[in-house]
Amino acid sequence: MITLKLSTQTKVTIARWLSKLIVGLRAIFGLSPITKVYRQGLKWSLDLREGIDLAIYLGVYEPETIKALKKLVHSGDIILDIGANIGAITLPLAQFVGESGQVISFEPTLWAYNKLQTNLSLNPHLVNRVKPEQIMLLEPGEKPPSLVYSSWNLQGNQDEITHPEHQGKLMTTDGVQGISLDEYFENNPVDKINLIKLDVDGYELTVIKGAKNTLLHYKPDIIIEMAPYIQEEKNQLLELLYELENHGYKLQELNTGKQISMTQEAIEKLCPPGGGINTLLIHNTKL
Repeated sequence: MITLKLSTQTKVTIARWLSKLIVGLRAIFGLSPITKVYRQGLKWSLDLREGIDLAIYLGVYEPETIKALKKLVHSGDIILDIGANIGAITLPLAQFVGESGQVISFEPTLWAYNKLQTNLSLNPHLVNRVKPEQIMLLEPGEKPPSLVYSSWNLQGNQDEITHPEHQGKLMTTDGVQGISLDEYFENNPVDKINLIKLDVDGYELTVIKGAKNTLLHYKPDIIIEMAPYIQEEKNQLLELLYELENHGYKLQELNTGKQISMTQEAIEKLCPPGGGINTLLIHNTKL
């Protein structure tokens, strides 16, 4: 199989065109851009003007990541979905962990958190498996920003302010609690953490710096998108790699298992311009 490595901007451009086409065709038949559908055994409430929603509708949201997670996650596991957004990964994870497992989902923006809760409520058999939290994970002592990127509006106003690379729209974090991952588990202890999925558009280093005790104690596998074009905004890619290596982690491609050197140069070679690569970090005691 040939996998095309497209930049995020190219993906968004394609998605904008598809959104206008699909929403336009639905309008001809008097159908709303907001719809409820079943995909892979899950029920979703989707706004086809939104990037993540449209990808779920078309069945193309992170298929390789979900395929990898299905292999990595086992019944009874405890998984963290950090940067859960509307639940696109949370809900499949809830299927994989079974009745004896749990997914703890962290989403800071009120807009996405409400959509996450809606999608979870449409799947009542999964409700007891998921613990949604409107929390932004930070370094100790940090305060959460008032706005965070969480919407990819495909039919927004051209004057709308969006991220110059990934085209995300800032959404309010009203009601959010800012806390470190270490503090969270001091207050909410668990027996184990098997895996962390981390997708927070540039806040990865902040999360990891607030998770030192968590990583030391549980040594979970970590799935993270290495995206130099985002992470270099805060000059954090090198420091992120240093922190993870210092915690005893080794890096590999998520889908192939190919080892990757923990250097910025090695990662940049694997990423398309303006894009990223999904990686898996495994603690060296498990190798």
